[in-house]
Amino acid sequence: MTDHHLPEEKATINDIARVSGVSKSTVSLVLNNSPLIRPATAEKVRAAAEQLGYVYNRSAANLRQGVSNVIGMVVNDLSNSFFVELLIGAERKMLESNYITLLAHTAEDQNVQRQVLASMREHKAAGLIICPTFETPIELVTSLRQWGLPFVTVMRALGGDETDFVGCDNYLGIQIATQHLIDLGHTDIAFIGRNSTYSVSMERLKGYSDCLEKNGITPNTDWMIETPISLAGGKDGMSRLLDQQRRPTGVICYNDLIATGALSELNNRGLRAGRDIAIIGSDGVAASAYCSPPLTTLALEPEHLGEVASEMLLARLKNPDAPPMRFLLKPKLIVRDTCGAKLPKR
Repeated sequence: MTDHHLPEEKATINDIARVSGVSKSTVSLVLNNSPLIRPATAEKVRAAAEQLGYVYNRSAANLRQGVSNVIGMVVNDLSNSFFVELLIGAERKMLESNYITLLAHTAEDQNVQRQVLASMREHKAAGLIICPTFETPIELVTSLRQWGLPFVTVMRALGGDETDFVGCDNYLGIQIATQHLIDLGHTDIAFIGRNSTYSVSMERLKGYSDCLEKNGITPNTDWMIETPISLAGGKDGMSRLLDQQRRPTGVICYNDLIATGALSELNNRGLRAGRDIAIIGSDGVAASAYCSPPLTTLALEPEHLGEVASEMLLARLKNPDAPPMRFLLKPKLIVRDTCGAKLPKR
């Protein structure tokens, strides 16, 4: 009688231990990706598992252990490629540590955010990387801690200095962009993307206005354009600027998404950024290099930010009682074709 499993039989850990010549506990450690097992032994165990057609029941293991290898990733706006690139970096770093990611998109809806967070809690997620929705109540921090769900916030801080946070120096970045236009000779500089309910927008707007004032330029409130953070918002914002009797010679855009919409409106009117008006975006998404013309922007390195967020969360999982961690990236200006506009003669 041969020692083979029939197709309808399910292989067990005991079968793998017998075929690979190791103990049951060793097999269990290998299947849980433990670093305690020598690579040669681990490979032998995995080869035996594959030969026997063994399928590891991760859900059952999670129930036994009370945790999982799943990391929840909750973002507010997947229509913005900045967050797509951030997710790519975060997921890559998590995979290196044998975690998988579960993605949820809230579209700035607090009800959706509550639902997805409750679901991740039910699935015993090991941790959470989250960019909270607009006006997320501070009570969320208390809830996450009561649930025992470690978390890192990205781009939008939640809970001040008492929580782990990864973001950018928004104030400094827009100051760098505004100063670049001033150094080129511009004094009539607008800002598209003002949003009084959005803390990051207000940080960037303040960087813009403070830089103008520092250079002896009085900010023009008519040129601080409030608009949705979208392609359409950028297009509409630029249209409103161009329709004014006195047009700015330079424009700072809240992000690359708005800048791309603004470029579209310029093209529709037969104008060209870098020739007729100077434009600078922010975020440094990959697509900014392929705009027409290529967009001058602030590089915020979204993939790197995603990697840092994952590293921070992994550190938190290893040491739950460590002091709060904070990472603030200093933006760098990437000068391309859209900010080379010559100033009109007065």
